Amino acid sequence: MRHGLFVLLMVATFPAASADLVIHEWGTITSIYEASGKPLSGLNRIDAADVLPDFVHRFEPEQTRLDPSKQFAKSPLVPGRPDVTMRLETPVIYFHPPAGTKYETPIDVEVKFRGGILNEFYPAAEAAVSVDLPRVQDKMASGALPHGWSFDLNNYVVSSLKWSGVRIHDTVVAPLTDNPIWLAPRDVQAGSVFEPEAGEGERYIFYRGVAHLDALLQTRVSAGAVRIAAPREFTWLDAPTVTLPDVWLADIRVDGVVAFREHGPVVILKDKPGQELGHIKRFSEADYKAEGVKLLRASLKRALLKQGLFSDEAEAMLNTWKASYFEKPGLRVFYIVPRDWTDYFLPLTFSVPARVNRAIVGRIDFAP
Repeated sequence: MRHGLFVLLMVATFPAASADLVIHEWGTITSIYEASGKPLSGLNRIDAADVLPDFVHRFEPEQTRLDPSKQFAKSPLVPGRPDVTMRLETPVIYFHPPAGTKYETPIDVEVKFRGGILNEFYPAAEAAVSVDLPRVQDKMASGALPHGWSFDLNNYVVSSLKWSGVRIHDTVVAPLTDNPIWLAPRDVQAGSVFEPEAGEGERYIFYRGVAHLDALLQTRVSAGAVRIAAPREFTWLDAPTVTLPDVWLADIRVDGVVAFREHGPVVILKDKPGQELGHIKRFSEADYKAEGVKLLRASLKRALLKQGLFSDEAEAMLNTWKASYFEKPGLRVFYIVPRDWTDYFLPLTFSVPARVNRAIVGRIDFAP
């Protein structure tokens, strides 16, 4: 099932007419924290269920390729790097040409990841990793870089992917797979993507990676509440304040019953790193409801729509993350990542004019 071809025969019915190409992206950044607030590392070691199909392209920097203990590859078989504290998971990019038109212009797409490695993608792209030399020189001058430094993750490592001459078609030949993580994002009415050099097609452009980055919220778990605080550093923020549009606390029990609370928006002040932002009360037995999953899903979908996604895109995202968001037992926090953070750490550029919306959900799982 993983090595055949699947033809996307649907003739795309595009959204309302516009003079511009509309491009939408969604994805997740995942961190795991202890109750005390300490981030766990080694997150490139993943569950077998999260392994992607064989046709997905992989990239490993030359400096880490030969030593399995140092590799950034996501696998159940690797020990996990101590500097990988965040997973960038399943960003997908959809293209919506103006209604009733055939979009003929080839598109170059480039995404970079500051502080991380983009190491899985489809269709084929040019992958590279570099170092922000001024930042490295500053650190050398201060003595912060260890002797013999070799590709430990930090804010001076910049990974990139570039897709050149991508074409948008109504019909493409896409890989055959039974992987639900891969199939769910296809259920969107968008133009299909064709990469001519490799001859690869799909409903969307896909990529994911790993990073040495903190979540946008510091957390501490107690018996009665989860306390949230601002991040400790703001290299990514130019404005004096930034708003996280929404925050949720959810608890998924082993029997599938769910309790959650929607906290609402959180305003963070740049000049107050680590500032206490409040707390979210833990749950009593009465908060757990059989329809809890349905209610949590609906709440998340409303937030995704506010971020500019179309309804079928929001549904595709929630279906992709059904198992990890709504079925995997445990206490977790969700939050909407502000565009300031996304555009700094994950700048995305296109060679054609476009109206771009990016909806990234932050997820913090708490270690048992």
